[in-house]
Amino acid sequence: MVKRLQLKEVIEVVGGRLVHGSKDVVVKDAVIYHLHPIIQSHTMIFLDRRKPFNYEKIQHLEPFVIISDARNSREKYQEAFAVIEVENIRKAIFAFAEFYRSLFSIPVIAITGTNGKTTTKDMIVHILKKQYSVQSTVRSRNAPRKSFEYLMGIDEDTDVGVFETGLGAPGNLRYHCDIFQPTIGIITNIGIFHLDKCKTLENYAMAKGEIIEGLKNKGTLLVNGDDENIATLPLKDYKGKLVSFGKSEVADLRATNIKMDSSQTKFTVTYEYKQYSVVLPCLGEHQAYNAMAAIGAVLDVGVDITNAINALQSFNVLEKHLQVKQGVNDSTIIDDSWSLTPGALKEALKVLQSIAYNRKKIVLIGDIGRLGDHTIKTHLEVGEMISEQDIDVLITYGHNAKRVAERVTQKNKHIQVYPCLNIQDVYQKISSLLSPDSLCLFKCSNTDIDLMALKEQIIKKGEKERKHHDE
Repeated sequence: MVKRLQLKEVIEVVGGRLVHGSKDVVVKDAVIYHLHPIIQSHTMIFLDRRKPFNYEKIQHLEPFVIISDARNSREKYQEAFAVIEVENIRKAIFAFAEFYRSLFSIPVIAITGTNGKTTTKDMIVHILKKQYSVQSTVRSRNAPRKSFEYLMGIDEDTDVGVFETGLGAPGNLRYHCDIFQPTIGIITNIGIFHLDKCKTLENYAMAKGEIIEGLKNKGTLLVNGDDENIATLPLKDYKGKLVSFGKSEVADLRATNIKMDSSQTKFTVTYEYKQYSVVLPCLGEHQAYNAMAAIGAVLDVGVDITNAINALQSFNVLEKHLQVKQGVNDSTIIDDSWSLTPGALKEALKVLQSIAYNRKKIVLIGDIGRLGDHTIKTHLEVGEMISEQDIDVLITYGHNAKRVAERVTQKNKHIQVYPCLNIQDVYQKISSLLSPDSLCLFKCSNTDIDLMALKEQIIKKGEKERKHHDE
């Protein structure tokens, strides 16, 4: 945090009282002790009385200030330059966050959705950074615990904030919004995910819908108008500006004529009765949706639509997002190993079909996580979906993915199915199938260590083969 504050004004903001030391100190940063690292002196530390405090670890960063709800805070934290005692540490944190956010009258964009959050965020940042100073989420580190830290990264030089708002359980979006106070919100889509904590798809959709109340009926809300789960949210009650994007005729930002080749996605976007050609150097119909969400957001910030579209031509998608690479035996790999949800798999299969060009189509998938009581049902539904695809081979890895394989075997005799529970079996099978006339979709979560290592092995061997061939 570069915007420096006087401790005496912070004491008033958090409703605290000085119990030790002096209030005449300048605060240069603020952290929640058990969530964030302390990296400089003159840091204000929000310290929950239930959390252990290690003075030795930070003594080299003196002076520092502690704000705590401990009733014996004067004695407990006497090493601090100043100690502020508050009734409720959580309330104090939110009061300070609201105060700090109010110091900046800048647009703040909050992005939620099952799939596409990181790409949409990266597209927005890519467009904005050509003329604005942007504070944003790092990669996809979007957990609630990061929000306060990101907020503290806003300073006098920041023009726009762009933040992903990750959701693991109900209440998470509300927390993000209480911290960020967004002026623009985006819901990319709502699919099946995080049912371990949300329990039902309806609860999960409602949890995503918390962003609506987070905008306080006065911001701009951009939603995927083609998403049936988003349609269940109380959008009609929203009193702010509502903007839809999608393929339907009623969408405010409408995509038509979406086409893919081996390295690009092209489409026409219609906005306010004018048509514009968009070229994205990444693959997938879903990228058209991400691009429309990004364009809609930057329009609200004040970017010209033509400038936004031109900027997207040089956008680089984050690694492991439908990247086409060479594998062993001169095969082609579609690396989509960032995350695995049913919705993301469906979009990846569309890409596979679009760029196959008569090659043998192989799909390799792992277990889908975070489904709770819906694990078996969802894997069987995914098997149903894959059985309707025009693919040649399915390889699965994992006990839950085996259910996908079993359902495909039942439903489609034309697909060769190989369920594997041992990673060596996967390697042997995939190695025997990969050839110059094959295209393999590698779809898993980046937390699946076995499959990630196998994928890297296949790609690295492919690179070595190509180098050897070139020599």
